[in-house]
Amino acid sequence: MIRRPTGWVEIDKITDGFGREVSKEKALKYGWISIDPKIGPSNLFVDQGRQLMAYAFGFRSPIENYTCQRFGVGTGTTAARVTDVALEAPVELVSSQATTASITSVDFLTAFVMRIGFSIALGDANGYLLTEFGLFSGNNTLLARKVRGVGINKTSDFSPTLTWRIRF
Repeated sequence: MIRRPTGWVEIDKITDGFGREVSKEKALKYGWISIDPKIGPSNLFVDQGRQLMAYAFGFRSPIENYTCQRFGVGTGTTAARVTDVALEAPVELVSSQATTASITSVDFLTAFVMRIGFSIALGDANGYLLTEFGLFSGNNTLLARKVRGVGINKTSDFSPTLTWRIRF
């Protein structure tokens, strides 16, 4: 049996249109998020993501093409599969004029847990119920995909900051 990295996505903070941090309880009340801020269960690390990890381990050049650099969101509802090569229904992010944008942080919580941070900007994905999330390499290869049944109802009133934790 092949053991894949596991992980989950959770909302770290929510910023309103005036740049003020809003509590998760208020975001629930406003209808911006509809369940517990932890977006579980585990994500699925796809086959091409595993291949890119091998390339990064071997320091294949250019290395940024093989490391986690970008994120994307969408409205797809089909369960993630190891053969996925893209989000099912990606949403264009106005801030990057593409369907992916740069992650904002990477750190290591423990020896085997990596945390990737990203924010969906105020102007991004408005009017969409976001149900799928993806992590991408520098050359936009899908590394991991997460689909959830209850989405984030994104409007220009708030900017969620999320973290994706991956356990190797």
